[in-house]
Amino acid sequence: MQFSVRALPFVCLFILSGCLVKQVKPRPPSAYSAQYWGNVSGMRNGRALQNPRIWATSRTPCNDHAFDVFITEFNDQGDELLTFTLANIPKRACTLSRFKTDYANLFCATDTVGSTLTAKMSVGFSSTYKPGRWGNGLTIVSYDSLKGEIKGRFRLSLVVDSRLSGHSPDSIRIEQGEFVTKLRGAGGTYR
Repeated sequence: MQFSVRALPFVCLFILSGCLVKQVKPRPPSAYSAQYWGNVSGMRNGRALQNPRIWATSRTPCNDHAFDVFITEFNDQGDELLTFTLANIPKRACTLSRFKTDYANLFCATDTVGSTLTAKMSVGFSSTYKPGRWGNGLTIVSYDSLKGEIKGRFRLSLVVDSRLSGHSPDSIRIEQGEFVTKLRGAGGTYR
C-alpha cells in the first residue's frame, strides 16, 4: 500500500482533532460500584431524585441493633449534589415516625431515627438540613438478616439547620421514597 502525499494534511487534521476533544467527566457511579448497592427513588420538592445512589452500613457502636442508610444525588456530569442520611434504623421490619432533630444524640436500639441532608453548591445552594417536627416517616418493609438486604419506604420534611448560602430554601420535602439496599460488611463488601 502506497502512502499518498495529498492525504498527509487530512491525516494530520484527523490526529489534531483528537487532541481537541473535551475531556468528559465520569458518569455518576454505577449502582453496583464498590460503595453503592441497590436502588432508590423518590421526589425532592416535587422533582424526581437525580441519579440517586444508596448504601447502608451497621451503625457504630450499635452494630447488632441498628444501621444507617446514605443516599446521594449526582448531576449528569457525575458531581455530587447532596447526600441525606437516615440513621439509627432498627434491624427489623417496623414503621417509625419519631425523628430526632438533634442528630448527634441518637442512642442504640431505640425507635427514634435521625436524619440529615447536606447540599453542595453544584445543586445551586449549600446548607445542611435536619428533620422538622412533622411529616417524617420510615417503614422498613423487610430486613433479611442473612443476606443483609433491606427494603423500605420513607418521607422526610427537612428544615434548614445551617444556612451556608443565601439561595438555600427554608425546607426540603422528600416524598414517595423507596429503596432496596444491603448492609456493607466490615471490609466494605456486601454479603
